[in-house]
Amino acid sequence: MKPQLPNVTRPGSNHTGIALHPDFAADMLQGTEEFGPTTRGGADQLAENRIRVAQISQPAGTMPPTLDVPIENLPLLDKLGARLQFERTGVRLYQALISKLDAYGTFPGGPSRADLEQIRDEEHRHLLLVQDIIEELEGDPTVVTPCANLQAVASRGLCDVLVDPRTNLIECLEAIMVAELADHESWELLATTAELMGKSDLGPRLREGERTEAEHLVKVRNWLVVASQLATKAVD
Repeated sequence: MKPQLPNVTRPGSNHTGIALHPDFAADMLQGTEEFGPTTRGGADQLAENRIRVAQISQPAGTMPPTLDVPIENLPLLDKLGARLQFERTGVRLYQALISKLDAYGTFPGGPSRADLEQIRDEEHRHLLLVQDIIEELEGDPTVVTPCANLQAVASRGLCDVLVDPRTNLIECLEAIMVAELADHESWELLATTAELMGKSDLGPRLREGERTEAEHLVKVRNWLVVASQLATKAVD
């Protein structure tokens, strides 16, 4: 089993910084003078081009033809699609995190396998809850809605961290914290959206998901606090 707290904060082979090596920095700057930019323009031109392309671009995604779906349900179905996508990703993130625990073991005050399995299972229950609500609203849970597509792109980096064989359990908990922060806020927004649209019957069910995500957030934060304390002692 690999060590949980490698000496990543001790001197190593990282040579990315140049601020403490002015001679090397001068050589690098000299190179930029010798080999100038290959195109004309600058930051202002780049910004202008981004604006131009944004103004002529198509939407990042669309909802499917309504068919038998009440059109007034589409905004909520879009948000529900995003939660469905993120909860599905959450299950996979925690499954990958369990693999990190199996590879590295935990640390004093850190999560047990049962802790991570419980959160993974709760994420799966959230997935099933959202799927049920989508079907109740006459939607199709297999549709990739615009919000679902955007959240999939936004969360891609989290998956990269969790499946990277070089990252350990603690480093992956840092990525999980980002996911849990987004997940908690998104559940709160989803519940508020449903209530504003007059779907008061959905409020309690969605608020329960929000409460569970708040519990996840507290657990992950506490594990990271303990990990930070251990890392500080390891340096000492």
